[in-house]
Amino acid sequence: MVLDPRFHGNDRCNYFIMTYRVRQFILLLGDLGCLYFGLRLAIFLRNPIVAIKTLNDLIQPMFGLFFIALIIIYIAGAYDITRTKNSWNFYQRLIASSLIWMIIGIAFFYFRNYQYTTPKTILALTTFLGFGLIGIWRFLHNQFLSNVIHKTNLIIAGLTKETLEIIQIIQKTPELGYQILGVVETDHANSLLSLTPGISISENINNIREKHSNDQIHLIVVSRAQNSNQNLMKELYHDLFKQIEVVEETDFFEKITGRIPPITFSESWFLTNFHEQQKKVYDRIKILIDYIVSVFMSLFFVITFPFIAILIKINSRGSVFYKQERVGKNGKIFKIYKYRTMQVLNKNGSAETGGPQWAEEKDARVTGVGKLLRRARLDEVPQFINILRGEMSLIGPRPERPEFVAQLKEKMPFYDLRHLVKPGLTGWAQLQESYYGTMEENLRKLEYDLFYVKNRNWLLDLIISLRTINVVLKMAGR
Repeated sequence: MVLDPRFHGNDRCNYFIMTYRVRQFILLLGDLGCLYFGLRLAIFLRNPIVAIKTLNDLIQPMFGLFFIALIIIYIAGAYDITRTKNSWNFYQRLIASSLIWMIIGIAFFYFRNYQYTTPKTILALTTFLGFGLIGIWRFLHNQFLSNVIHKTNLIIAGLTKETLEIIQIIQKTPELGYQILGVVETDHANSLLSLTPGISISENINNIREKHSNDQIHLIVVSRAQNSNQNLMKELYHDLFKQIEVVEETDFFEKITGRIPPITFSESWFLTNFHEQQKKVYDRIKILIDYIVSVFMSLFFVITFPFIAILIKINSRGSVFYKQERVGKNGKIFKIYKYRTMQVLNKNGSAETGGPQWAEEKDARVTGVGKLLRRARLDEVPQFINILRGEMSLIGPRPERPEFVAQLKEKMPFYDLRHLVKPGLTGWAQLQESYYGTMEENLRKLEYDLFYVKNRNWLLDLIISLRTINVVLKMAGR
C-alpha cells in the first residue's frame, strides 16, 4: 500500500518513518481482515450449508477486489494518519468508498456465473458487513489504540519558528502518535517561550529525563541554533549509545509538514540535497508516461469538447479557450491552454482590468460554468497540448505567470529552483492549501514545490495522482 509522500526521499528520520509505516500497515491489515470476515459472514448468511465451498469458489476473485478496495480507501485519504479521525467527514468518505467498490464489484461479476451462490447478493452483503466492520475497527483504533500503539516520545532541543510549528502540529494532531516530553532551551530571553503552553522547558535533557523517568525517549529533534551548545552536544553523544534517534529540526520539519523550511535555503544546502544527476532515468521514463497519458486525455477532450464548449458559450460571452504566458522548465516562456472559466472584462479576452493579479478564493470573476469546470478540474484538460509539446508534465509545480515569477524572485532568490523540472498539470503544493493568492502564500507554496523537486520519484507521483483523483471525484478542485 502506498505511504504518505512526506516520508519518502532522503530518509534520515529512521525511527520516525518506521513508526509511521507500522501504523499505516496496522490500519491496512485491520481493513483487510474486516473485509475478509465480512465476506465469510455474508456467505454464511446467504447459504450456511455450502459456506465452505462457496468461500473457496469466491476467495480468489474477492481478494482481488479487496485490493481494489484498499486503493479506493487510500484515495479517500483514510491511510493518512493525520486525517483518520472519528468524524462524520471521515465516515462519509468511508461510505462513499464502499459504494464505489460495490459498483466496481457488480461490473466485475456481471458476466461470471457461480454454481453455489449468487455473487451479486454476496457482494452487497460483503459491502455492508465488511465496510461496517471497517467503520467499527477504525472507531476503536482512533479512540483507544492510536495514542497507545507505537507512541513516540520525543524531546525538542532549541526553540525556533520551525520547532514551534512542529510542536503545534503534534499538539493539533495526536493521531500522529507523538508525545513531547519537554523542550530544551537555555536562552531565557527567547521570545518563543511564551508560545509553548503546556510544554515543560528545561536547560538540559537530564532534567526532562528525570521528570519522565517512566517514559522511554525515542527521538530528539535538535535545532541548528543549538549546534554551539557544547553541553547539549555531549548529552546527545551519550544518547547515541542508548539507541535514541537524533535528527536535525530541518529534516524532521520536512518529514512532518511536507515542506522544505526556508531556514535551510542556501547554495551549499541545495548542492548537497538536490541530486539531479540521480533522477535522469526517472525523468526520461516520465516523459514517455506523459505522452501516453496525454493521448488518452486528447481522446477525452474530443468526446467532451462539444458539451463543454456549448455550456461556456451559453453562460458568458467570449472564447471557449483561454491561453496565457507561463514560465516553464529552465525559465522558458510558453503559452498554457485552458477552458475559459472567468468573465471577459478586458479587450484582450482576460478577466483583468488593472494588470496581472492572483486568483482569489471565491473569485467573483469566475462564471457559473467556470466554477463547475474548476471543481471537476475539467478546465485543465486542454493542457494535454502543452504536455504533447513537451512544455508540461502530468505532475510537477504548477506554472506561474512571468510577472509573478519576477516579483517572487525578488523576495526569494532561490525561486528558480522550482524550474529545474517541467511544470505539472497537478502537483504536491496544489493538494496542500486552498489558494495561493498573496506573496506570502506563494512563498509558502515554493516550500512545497521544492519538496517535490527534491524528493520526486515514482511512488510520490503515484500518491499525487491518487490524491488528485480524490479531488476530482469529490469535485473539490479550485
